[in-house]
Amino acid sequence: MGVVNRTAITLLALAALPAGASATTQWLPPSPLAGQVRGTGSPAVAGNDDGRAVAAWATPAGVVTTLRTPGGPWYQPVRVPGSGRGATQVAVAMTTGGQAAVTWIEGGRVRVSLRPARRRFLPAIALSLPGRIATTPVVALGGACAPLVAWSGEAVTGGANTIESACASSSGRFAATRSVSQPDELAFTPAVAASAGGSVIAWRRDEGDQHRVRAAVRQRDGSFGVPADVSQASSSVFVDPAVAIAPSGDAIATWTLLRGADVITQAASLPSGGVWTKPDDISRPGTQARGSQVATDGEGNAVATWVRSGVVQAATRVAGQPWGPPRDLSDGSVTAGTPRLSVSGAGAALVTWPATTGTSYVAQAALRAATADFGAPATISDPRSPAIAPEGVIGDNGIAPVVWQWTDPALDPSIAQTGVSSATGLAGSDQPGPAILVDLRARPATVSPGQRFRVTFGLSNPSRVRLAITPSAGGRELGALALSGADGANAITFEGGLGGAALGRGRWRLTATPRGGTSRSLILVVR
Repeated sequence: MGVVNRTAITLLALAALPAGASATTQWLPPSPLAGQVRGTGSPAVAGNDDGRAVAAWATPAGVVTTLRTPGGPWYQPVRVPGSGRGATQVAVAMTTGGQAAVTWIEGGRVRVSLRPARRRFLPAIALSLPGRIATTPVVALGGACAPLVAWSGEAVTGGANTIESACASSSGRFAATRSVSQPDELAFTPAVAASAGGSVIAWRRDEGDQHRVRAAVRQRDGSFGVPADVSQASSSVFVDPAVAIAPSGDAIATWTLLRGADVITQAASLPSGGVWTKPDDISRPGTQARGSQVATDGEGNAVATWVRSGVVQAATRVAGQPWGPPRDLSDGSVTAGTPRLSVSGAGAALVTWPATTGTSYVAQAALRAATADFGAPATISDPRSPAIAPEGVIGDNGIAPVVWQWTDPALDPSIAQTGVSSATGLAGSDQPGPAILVDLRARPATVSPGQRFRVTFGLSNPSRVRLAITPSAGGRELGALALSGADGANAITFEGGLGGAALGRGRWRLTATPRGGTSRSLILVVR
């Protein structure tokens, strides 16, 4: 292995890339996560409070997943064993300990693959019964199920469309499939939530041209209680529910319904061991409120979001208190689509949505640190690459990875060249503390002796950063420098020499440490 001569590593540039949406909100530049593949589906994302995340999407070869450690970049996507052609409707979940589950539809049946903590995804198994057509699977991890999967199922010969579920024990073994809705119901679009406080499934019940939201809570014996009506009947086609449950066991459901000429987003609460409250209007009167999402933090404080007449809005609720007034998250310069929501245990929040800006299709997002309000919206995708269905997750530290599908929305994804891209947001904090360093990368990661390479990373706020190089197997520090990093994205270009005056052939560990903060490392290969 060669050595490093400090004078041969030259700092050529330290570039602070464009700032984020507000003083405490930064977005790193987007980067490709998966290349163009004809027929790639929209990604699903889940994570936990310490910043770990998992993303999954369908490809012509099956379902692929990628993982991300706290503050690190995404790993190379890999195919889930046992998944194959025709996979669609992917959903994913993750626990605090890093256990993950991914579910999808393939051949008309629900399939699921589990990932024990710090291991790979296991071979997929079929959950729904043969002879039934399954759709819209959802999955949650938490409480007594590891995981709980729910879906809508209908017999091939027709008849009632019911909500069905399966719960896995801590060993990963699934119990028999259970019906959650009533046998004579026409039930669709389930939503599921689980926490240490319990599990709840909500769905849409169709009664002719009327629709309503119903829900059932999982009991201690593993069965689901008698379904309860949560909403009034509505002729609106936007009645599909969302649901969340806090560690206390208190649950919240949201939906949108038609009332007169208005399409309203409503919410109802279920105190642990109690009954559903009367619904509250949480959006303003008017038309086109739809696509509601809801999530809670560890204290039961809630955030709800929806899109109304092309503008993404949100409302918040302190546990046990009324909902606050709605506020706009997107601005009038774009036409926003259906939002997605993530809230961490400490209360940090992320809302993402697709938007149209003239002839461009972009991914946008708004971030909220645990102790702050939402910042201004930011465009996080490259306007030259049309973005569809952005979805992300946020940890307690405010790190928010987001992924989306990029393609031409005017083309059929089954025949268009499509890919997956990602960007990372930093919600920052109004509390004092060291900067958070994320997404440390070297491009290229494999170089020839003397070849230039570029190191990039993001900072939650300005900080001195120390970069050091050691042999990958350990040993004494062979080179180091300190620099002033800007909040947001930073880039440094290194130039090596030849022979003993540069990085020799071998594997080298580059470590970046913000002042008083946590170090991140990467491996640089010289060959």
